[in-house]
Amino acid sequence: MKQHIIYIAVFVFSTVISGCGAVASNSNHPVAAVTSDTVYTCMPCGSSCDTATYNTPGMCNHCHMQLVAKKNITHKTIAPQQLCSINNEILFLDVRTPEEFNGIAPEKFGAIKNAINIPVQQLQSRIAELEAYKNKAIIVYCSHSHRSPRASYLLTQAGFKNVTNMSGGMSVWKEQVKDINCNKKMYITQ
Repeated sequence: MKQHIIYIAVFVFSTVISGCGAVASNSNHPVAAVTSDTVYTCMPCGSSCDTATYNTPGMCNHCHMQLVAKKNITHKTIAPQQLCSINNEILFLDVRTPEEFNGIAPEKFGAIKNAINIPVQQLQSRIAELEAYKNKAIIVYCSHSHRSPRASYLLTQAGFKNVTNMSGGMSVWKEQVKDINCNKKMYITQ
């Protein structure tokens, strides 16, 4: 009887997830089996609710994002000032709107040179554009680090192996990155 309950829970969980635009169980990305010891947390949204945990799937009480298995959140986090010491080839993915990315939105936080812009709302439908970077380092950012954690989660669920979220987003760049050479090398003023 217990096995049937777990199977039903997996089916319900998979159905709920697929309805919210996350990874569906009938896609190429399997949904983790639900067990009594699975811990859930908010799909990363950059708010304090990202650290709250739940024993059952459902919706986050704070931001109303889908709850996901905590063990499936595998992306890393990096502070803006730490980017200055990275010498590897990295794809920077800006998940803000085109207006924010191009500096025509009311708030102008700048951008990272040579970044690719795919708004988080379009990421799932445009993920094939990033296929060449599946095994390469990707650093995801937005304005305040509310959209980039979600984008980082979506990328890892789609099989991207080395995804890192930039904490704070571009809104904190000027106050945290004081290295003049780093700013010349990486930062675009808007």
